[in-house]
Amino acid sequence: MNQSVTTISGQKRRVGALSALIQEHLFREAAAWRVSPWIMGVIVLIPFGVALAGVLAALVGKDTYKWFTSEDGFAESLQALFYFSALVICLVITRWQWKSGDKTVAVLYAGLCLGLFFLTGEELNWGQRIIGWGTAESFAEINKQGETNLHNIYGVGATFKWIQLLVGAYGTILPLAVLRWRVPDRFRDLVAWVIPPVSLASYFVFLFVWRLFRNFMEEPEGFYFVIAEYNEVMELILAMGFLLFMVYQLRQIKSLKSK
Repeated sequence: MNQSVTTISGQKRRVGALSALIQEHLFREAAAWRVSPWIMGVIVLIPFGVALAGVLAALVGKDTYKWFTSEDGFAESLQALFYFSALVICLVITRWQWKSGDKTVAVLYAGLCLGLFFLTGEELNWGQRIIGWGTAESFAEINKQGETNLHNIYGVGATFKWIQLLVGAYGTILPLAVLRWRVPDRFRDLVAWVIPPVSLASYFVFLFVWRLFRNFMEEPEGFYFVIAEYNEVMELILAMGFLLFMVYQLRQIKSLKSK
């Protein structure tokens, strides 16, 4: 009995210490963002609001939910906008890193630029619905929606689901790992540029948990449409996370220039 009480007490102390460490780190990040702590709190909580908005849209009715999550709907249009905005900022950061002599980070960000370009193109079906050109017959036969994109090709979609899981894990686990364990001095600058700050972990944790559920568990019978379409809400949160990560890094660059 005493051993159990001691174990529980120790666990509570560790959780309390981690919570205090996160709060302390968020205050430091607020200073790095050059925003007040309450705005930092809003940034952390935005994903919860977006996730709740998706749930409320589903509760209001099918038409509202379809408007929120359908192809070219509210969530998908914002995803494309956020990814494109992140791409523009990423290009600026890549150029600055290259000119400043940090070629390793510049190359990594160039790869991120390609990824953001791909995501933007996929969300817009590479301009198909904007311009109005048709889908090639050979491509339409292998695409679930008869469109020009890769993530809806039969058999390819499963790969994207696992990639989403890895991206979610990356943005959730690594920021907390960096917070918990001391990074060697020689890697500190690199880590700061490639791992999102703790304040943005909430933008990745939703997708991480969602993909764990979708990839390993069966959805409740009768709720397939709601659950399948809710993925657009998770992707919207992720797109916001990428954009804010780029904004954060851009602010770091401006701070370095001002010194």
